[in-house]
Amino acid sequence: MAEFMMGVCAPGDPSEAGLMKEAGIQWVRLGAPVPFADRLGGTVTEGYQKNRSHLQRWAAEGIKIMAVTPGPGVKRWERGPDGKLALVWHRGLPEWFGELGTDECLKAYEETCAWLARDLRGIVQTWQIGNELDWHQFSGPLNARQACDFILAGARGLKRSDPSLIIGHNPTTDKLAYFFYGRLHADRLIDYCGIDRYFGSWQPGGPENWLPLIAELHELTLAPVLINEWGFASAGGVMTTEDRAAGAVVCDCRRWFHTWGPGHTPEGQAEFITKAFDAFVARKDNLLGQFYFRWADQPTCWQCGQPGCPAETAWGLVDLKGEPKPSYYALKDGIRRLLSVGR
Repeated sequence: MAEFMMGVCAPGDPSEAGLMKEAGIQWVRLGAPVPFADRLGGTVTEGYQKNRSHLQRWAAEGIKIMAVTPGPGVKRWERGPDGKLALVWHRGLPEWFGELGTDECLKAYEETCAWLARDLRGIVQTWQIGNELDWHQFSGPLNARQACDFILAGARGLKRSDPSLIIGHNPTTDKLAYFFYGRLHADRLIDYCGIDRYFGSWQPGGPENWLPLIAELHELTLAPVLINEWGFASAGGVMTTEDRAAGAVVCDCRRWFHTWGPGHTPEGQAEFITKAFDAFVARKDNLLGQFYFRWADQPTCWQCGQPGCPAETAWGLVDLKGEPKPSYYALKDGIRRLLSVGR
């Protein structure tokens, strides 16, 4: 199995690698787009070539890479004519893949992933196949069985080209994720048990929830647990009773479903990270590593496009100017503690 991974999601420019390494961060998670414009094995797009060069720049800085294979698409919040927000599906795969969920699409996806593994060999060491495909915002029209077939097709392609790769997926839901674990780990194509959780923000609970969850997932899958995403937002209030009764969403009311401890403040974010690492240290024997979401605060929310929306703008370890927040120092100390413990 790969070395213990201390990483961050969605990093900015490789010029920030020095600040990352000062905190003990040695890995980044980055996306890899579909490389072909018109057909399988066809013209390689300029976008893919730029993406490959970007990955190479990170590697040149001594940072290891977990890449994410292309997903089927994403739903984003958009305002309709009535002014209300609604989720709108945006397909991510080119039309030449065929209809999502069909054998044609699965074959094209397997071959695309095989090509990516060959082309990025020596640059990418670990892969995440798609993103949170147990969650409707990323699975779109695929049901749970079809989403698992999609992931396994990607796994077959990656492993066929490079059996040394460490590959897995990152379920995020409270219940449906367990269907994915049972299906994905049955054939032993998947190397790690991935998990995304946002306790105290999107989901109830707090950092203490990591302690039993890591143990449970390791016992269930017999695979090392990789925390692909976790974090705590440093901004945003909490929904009122009226918000919940009206079915409010975070991108609309600018308030969270849940909170924890000191709340969604820079200080609360730092304390959350410190407490989470208490759990990671206690369960290190079951862990492959962790990727914190995310490296930097963002000016706008990717889900709704609005500035200052807490849903996606205040998760960072550094602020919009690139200056470390209290969370940066909490993560740095947590990594130091975690790496000092034997396995």
